[in-house]
Amino acid sequence: MGAREARQKFSELIGRVHYGGETVILESSGKPMAAVVPIDMYRQMMEERDARFERLEKMKESRPAFSEEEVEADIAEALAAVRGRNVTSGT
Repeated sequence: MGAREARQKFSELIGRVHYGGETVILESSGKPMAAVVPIDMYRQMMEERDARFERLEKMKESRPAFSEEEVEADIAEALAAVRGRNVTSGT
């Protein structure tokens, strides 16, 4: 739905989303700009997002800590190995 039409039919738009359960994509010059979704869908998306962030935080907390020097040494070793393979393969 175009932004101009959405402004003109705002009450109808809200009714379609709330009572009809529709998701409406708002466009400007044919380009999608925003979505109007039922509140239950929005809440579910936010709960799922929060759960993913919680899992990510738990993963970050459980991973071993490496010093900057250890990381740089691993990177240097990996680069040397790749460069060595490229030299022997002729690339």
